Amino acid sequence: METILYDTQTFCPICTIINRKGLLLKAAIVVSRDDDKVYLKCCCDQNHSKQFETLYCSSLKFFKRILSFDPIIGNRFGAVKDIEGMSKYNDGNNQIKVSKNPTVSNFVLEFSIFQNSMFLSDDEIKHNIQQFQTFYPKNRKFVLKVIARGSNNINGINDKVKYISSLLKGYPILLEVTLERLNEIGKLNNSCLLGTKVYPAVKYYLKQGDESTFIRDINQLLVVLREYSDMQCVVTIALERKFANLTDILRLLRKSNDVIRFIILSLERPPKQLVETLTIHNNNNNNDNNNNNNNNNNNDEILTCNINDPYELIQEIERATEGSINGDDFYPLNVGQALEPMLNMMGYGLYSIKPSSYCSFATCLVNTSTIESRPINRILNIGKLYYDLLPLLPELEEKIGFFNGLKLKSILKSCNIPGVQLPNLFDYLTDRSKSEITRKVIDQTQILIIHNNMDLASLDLKRRCNCSVETKIKDGFISSCTGCI
Repeated sequence: METILYDTQTFCPICTIINRKGLLLKAAIVVSRDDDKVYLKCCCDQNHSKQFETLYCSSLKFFKRILSFDPIIGNRFGAVKDIEGMSKYNDGNNQIKVSKNPTVSNFVLEFSIFQNSMFLSDDEIKHNIQQFQTFYPKNRKFVLKVIARGSNNINGINDKVKYISSLLKGYPILLEVTLERLNEIGKLNNSCLLGTKVYPAVKYYLKQGDESTFIRDINQLLVVLREYSDMQCVVTIALERKFANLTDILRLLRKSNDVIRFIILSLERPPKQLVETLTIHNNNNNNDNNNNNNNNNNNDEILTCNINDPYELIQEIERATEGSINGDDFYPLNVGQALEPMLNMMGYGLYSIKPSSYCSFATCLVNTSTIESRPINRILNIGKLYYDLLPLLPELEEKIGFFNGLKLKSILKSCNIPGVQLPNLFDYLTDRSKSEITRKVIDQTQILIIHNNMDLASLDLKRRCNCSVETKIKDGFISSCTGCI
């Protein structure tokens, strides 16, 4: 039995990837079945002998819990206008065009300073930075991720990031390069990492069997970064199936909370591998159909060879950490919007943390003198905190005030987990005499994120409407994970 969870649009894998007809958006549904799994099912209007579908989540329970925090996808018939609004991506010939501007909901803007085998000029960089700022109200900030893929010019990268830092004061700037280049930049006497709010970010493509190499490389980087004071680093590990053994890797990263602030596990499928897999399965199906005289019996058959299941990675994390982190510890990252006013109150600025709930899941790993790398939901009832704070957010964004302060204090107290001894969190957030202690706890806290990427064979347009990370290209902006829309 099949139950429709919500309607969306997607690219037909056969039309788009195998038959190369372009980026053709087709109606789609996300469904659950008796096996307690969730599937993304393309309803293509072409008469394919078989349809491909994507295994979307191997745990219906987890999927429903995550979607319960999403007011758009959680409502099966919600966000119709948002999807219709995506028609701006369509040129009338079923070919996708890109958006000209990001929206206020974009938390991160990705900006390449190295294009067409050369660095952008200072004037080009300045024009782009000024343009980025016009997309947001004056009270809102964004994170700028700077990339320079294809360039080995360490001094050139360093100088351009320093220039960007001089233009974009008060905004966090992530410099994402390879481990080798980050090591070299970190050793420069005039390193851009000395600048205010410039943070190193590294992305590592980890394959099974490369675990010891990764640990060696990260340890070398940590030696360099620990020469800086108050350094905060983002480590993104791109994973493909079959997963590498994460036991020693997560142990090292969690113990390095003095430097590593964000640990991002990014589920990615190499495009070449994806095309080859779908092509092989399609050819096998065609051969089977040619050998079967009764083709009518095969018209409605569905083939699940396309897997984009984040819960499989969550199970691997639980195994690698011996249960110290499990599926119940993860909440959709958009729950972070409940923390927006408190982060602003503490001087970090006001950001929009509202990605689609199924795009990223996170947990805060709290470290204190008595607690070591404990998921925050084992200390605070995060679900209750989110729902209790949600009605207050519009008022808190403008001003905390006396009465809202009392409400906030009461909410925080009511979210304590029974049996867990906690101080008055509100006082630590608002009392300036305790700000140093509060910042120390925050600076020791890590955020572990699972980035559930979409690609050409698993696009969910309903999720894409709430994309939080967009990449600047020549004609506008595209989602950083799909790379096309």
